[in-house]
Amino acid sequence: MIKLFYEICFGLASFMIIPFVLQRRGNADQEYSFMFALVPVVNLGYSWLASARSLDSALIANKLIYIGGCFLHLLLLLGVFSLCNFKLPHFVRIFFFTAAFVLFCGVLSIGHSDIFYKNVYLQVSDGYSKLIKEYGPMHNFYYVYMMILVISSLIVLIYSIIKRPEVSLKNLYILTALDVISVLVFFGGRALFTKIEIMPLFYVVAEFFFLLILHRIRLYKISTGVAVNILERGESGIICFDRAGNFLVSNETAKRIIPAMQRAKADKKPDMTDEAICKVVQSIEEFRNPVSQELVLLETEGSIYELRSDFLVDGKKTVGFYCLLLDVTKDRQYAREMEKAAEKAVAAEKAKSRFLAQMSHEIRTPINAVLGMNEMILRETDNPDILEYSDSIQTAGRTLLALINSILDFSKIEDGKMEILPVCYRTSTLISTMVNSVAERAKAKDLTLTLEADEQLPSQMLGDDVRIVQIVTNLLTNAVKYTETGGVTLTIREKRREGDRIDLFVEVKDTGIGIRKEDMGKLYESFTRLEEEKNRYIEGTGLGMPIVMGLSSAMDSRLEVESVYGEGSTFRFVLTQKIIDETPMGDYNTRTALHAHKTDSESIYAPTARILVVDDNETNLKVAKNLLKLCHIVPELVLSGKKTIEAMREREYDIVFLDHMMPEMDGVETLVELRKQGLVPEKTAMIVLTANAIVGARERYLSAGFDDYLSKPIELWRLQNILKEYLPKEKLETPPEAENTGKAGDGAGEQESNTKPAITEETDLLRLLEAAGFSTKDGLSYCVDNEIYLEILGQYEEEYDEKAGKLEASYRERNWKNYKVHAHALKSTSRTVGAKATFELAKALEHAADTLDIEFVEENHKRLLDLYFRDARHIREIRALK
Repeated sequence: MIKLFYEICFGLASFMIIPFVLQRRGNADQEYSFMFALVPVVNLGYSWLASARSLDSALIANKLIYIGGCFLHLLLLLGVFSLCNFKLPHFVRIFFFTAAFVLFCGVLSIGHSDIFYKNVYLQVSDGYSKLIKEYGPMHNFYYVYMMILVISSLIVLIYSIIKRPEVSLKNLYILTALDVISVLVFFGGRALFTKIEIMPLFYVVAEFFFLLILHRIRLYKISTGVAVNILERGESGIICFDRAGNFLVSNETAKRIIPAMQRAKADKKPDMTDEAICKVVQSIEEFRNPVSQELVLLETEGSIYELRSDFLVDGKKTVGFYCLLLDVTKDRQYAREMEKAAEKAVAAEKAKSRFLAQMSHEIRTPINAVLGMNEMILRETDNPDILEYSDSIQTAGRTLLALINSILDFSKIEDGKMEILPVCYRTSTLISTMVNSVAERAKAKDLTLTLEADEQLPSQMLGDDVRIVQIVTNLLTNAVKYTETGGVTLTIREKRREGDRIDLFVEVKDTGIGIRKEDMGKLYESFTRLEEEKNRYIEGTGLGMPIVMGLSSAMDSRLEVESVYGEGSTFRFVLTQKIIDETPMGDYNTRTALHAHKTDSESIYAPTARILVVDDNETNLKVAKNLLKLCHIVPELVLSGKKTIEAMREREYDIVFLDHMMPEMDGVETLVELRKQGLVPEKTAMIVLTANAIVGARERYLSAGFDDYLSKPIELWRLQNILKEYLPKEKLETPPEAENTGKAGDGAGEQESNTKPAITEETDLLRLLEAAGFSTKDGLSYCVDNEIYLEILGQYEEEYDEKAGKLEASYRERNWKNYKVHAHALKSTSRTVGAKATFELAKALEHAADTLDIEFVEENHKRLLDLYFRDARHIREIRALK
């Protein structure tokens, strides 16, 4: 077969000499005569070499081949110069021919010297002969010579394309292509085809195109038939139109793909009632006036075709457009399969996250029941053995609850539902919470817990203090867990301050076991623990660090780790916070103690203040009333925007606390109506109550006409700051001496020491609530004392039927605006009483209703009602024990 290939190439090359000789026009073609004569000679050498059976015969054939290498490429270069109207200087021409002759002399020396080939021998394999050569110095010069020829011709062609308009661009493009192909074939052909030389084929192709260029006529009658055959039987359909959009011609493939094309008539508009033809026209229109980047696709009889259009050009003139129908069925099917696989993977990941979250919520109920009953055992038994067992149950139960909380956080991070909610917080309180979270554990292991807190830190900042505490607590807990001797150091200092922004540098350093370099990459993998066999006695799930990474990323920060195995680890990150009060925090321990033991002597005493509180939620109203009672203020309470207008029409107030999220008429709408009717005196401060205390909220509410905002659940110190700022100075009185150390009453002179400890019965009830899943710490922070907290809990339980009914009615009616309002109200009261799981889900559903994520609402509505019902039931059962 190889010999046959060479013989065919030789035959074609010899055949093309005939039309060249017949079509010669005097001296005009003298430049190319040798080139056409040499091509058959070179191809004869390849054919001879393939069948040679002796080294001498093979060397003769090889010398014929190198006539092409030495002279044929030079003749091609001269042909390019001639066609581009470049006159080659005489001395350059002499130089090139001299170099070619010297190289050929080197070829003739093969077998007599090692100047061209150092060594050569004949190899016969599968009936095919091949010379195995070890190149000499002249052969290297031969490669340099060839590159000079190619580069010279390329330079001339590129220059002509740019600067010679009189030369046919079509000819220049053909010659450039031949030049590039010659390089690829010469240098790459041997690498791709080890058993055959494809240069003979290139010589035939080059000869053919030179004939086309020289004579500018079709030399072969069969060429038209060949071209038509290729076009008609190709895999791609071709449809041509003139500039006016009239049909010109199409191949058989196009007619098979679009049967309506069989009826199309030349110079007529195509049948636009056929959908497939409309697609073709659309593709051409998209090409002429592109309005999108999308490809036009045609689907017919189970196949998919991609339609690509371009100009139909005759010489330099654009005469119309053509549309190419490319079969992309396999590619598209593969893409669809990959897309479906990706969708399944995403769905599986979401299902896993939902399952983890739902199971975590469901598991809480029996755990809370176990812990609640265990609390009863701890309270009622005196048997030391049973108490020891109960303590173990309590410890294990709390560990399990912590694990469930970690799974919930991890699920939120994976689903992208972890929200960062900036609030104003006290820096000293934040630090105290972080230190207290691990102090006992460090003490139990006899480890030193060192705090290095910068006294110049601002006393109040804006940020998500809950998530900051969660990050640092995770890091501190890990440090204590994996440290047996030495200690843990927490460093918090200012790194940079610019305007009202401060970069906090936080670092946790331990003297623990450290991390191996090869394990550093596993540090952030979920459910993965380092050196698990060695550390199997240490509790943990492997979720801590992924949660830390997710939370820090959500707050635009990045955790950095340094560790030396056997010596300890250091975790650090930088967090940007907004400064609320730039007064230096001072000594951490002093500030914490002062804040923790504030007395009523520091509180506000304003019994003559006129305050109106507006909220559609009675629980929120009761919380506000009790907090204002501590300031000796008896507020007026109303439940809607409409009643607010009625109240302000009858009476003037010093401050109006107006809830934002209310049904029918929300806070912003109410304020607009009040100002429209002129019911807001200049001295009345309008303060919006909102649970949406996010960055930029204050600015938005101010632009809506409010004087300030107060975030819910209301914290006493925030409320006092508002009162101090907006109450008239004459209303802020000095408290009577008799009440200076007493508990604020309702105006009837009630007095009770703030330092009086809570009764044992209330303490027991709080312990049971904590075991049932309530964060009594959060509840007490909003409700100030046990008595108010228990009262608000009762209100929360009593409102269950009404609130659950409104939520269910909005859901059934698909009234998502009202659903959002009722979910918002439940979110607010749940946070106030410390019902964290209900608060989180209500917040998520409020957001889903706002963004019309109906699928999420439908999936989680019943679960919210179930959580609310369980919370109410727990409260009812625990209060019944009182």
